[in-house]
Amino acid sequence: ARASTEVARRNPEFSDEECRRTARQIAVAAIRYFMLKFSRGKLIVFDMEEALSFEGETGPYLQYAAVRANKILAKLAEREGVAEADLLTGLDGLAADELNQGEEADPHDLWALVFEASRLDDVVEQTLRGLEFSILAKYTFGLAQLFNAFYHRRQVLKEEDEARRRWRAAGVAYVRDQLTRALDLMGIAVPVRM
Repeated sequence: ARASTEVARRNPEFSDEECRRTARQIAVAAIRYFMLKFSRGKLIVFDMEEALSFEGETGPYLQYAAVRANKILAKLAEREGVAEADLLTGLDGLAADELNQGEEADPHDLWALVFEASRLDDVVEQTLRGLEFSILAKYTFGLAQLFNAFYHRRQVLKEEDEARRRWRAAGVAYVRDQLTRALDLMGIAVPVRM
């Protein structure tokens, strides 16, 4: 009910069914992530307000990062007619300046973001070996934080240089896919909107 109230407030154009479906996805994410983010030996005191927050280390925060990435890619497709599949196939002929880092590498650069996203399989293996699902939860939160920092520091849609815009968009697509995979492993769906 709390998630539904928040979804309705943020999306007044949603039908009752859309509100219920999205609220259920958010509530499930809130509970599952809250339960997974703690190591097995910890005593957990569940706090609904904390779990449902769209900010901080919560399931809805992770969902919001994936929804934001989807929105960037949808706007790019709408504005430029560039389908997601075309993003990757067209990179070969573009200058790779966006991926080159000098001595003063910024942790918010595209390469750092893509590298972190590429670690998902290793993190899953580590999670399974130790039967410690908090490892996957913490990694996913860190990836969402890194993506959000990248989003705030590096323009994608407003970037004027086409090569940079395409590389960044391809990076967003890759990170979104990895983030969605990680969420799926935790039983968390990505809503269309939040």
